[in-house]
Amino acid sequence: MVDISDVVTLSSSGDVSIAIELQPSSSSTEILGINEWRQRLQVKVTSPALKGAANQDLIDLMSDFFGLSNSSVKLDSGAKDRRKRILLSDTSLEIVVEKLEHYLEN
Repeated sequence: MVDISDVVTLSSSGDVSIAIELQPSSSSTEILGINEWRQRLQVKVTSPALKGAANQDLIDLMSDFFGLSNSSVKLDSGAKDRRKRILLSDTSLEIVVEKLEHYLEN
């Protein structure tokens, strides 16, 4: 079983890094859980993977979920791939892990 600490880590810059598997063009925008095979947080967004719309949906969802401004959520890698890495600034690893664990338990 994959632990949340395999998905959420601290980057060398001190930002919180989250490995994500994104499903664009979905019927809803939501965090599904952890994809155990790919060791990534599974996220769905309604926007298609066209002109960065799905990436922007992901940033909007993550900023809302963690209570951060959009400028505190940055796409670090995977702009044109389903496998992405985002960086969260202005928060701590402990807060991110706690919010995700609480959400995924319910």
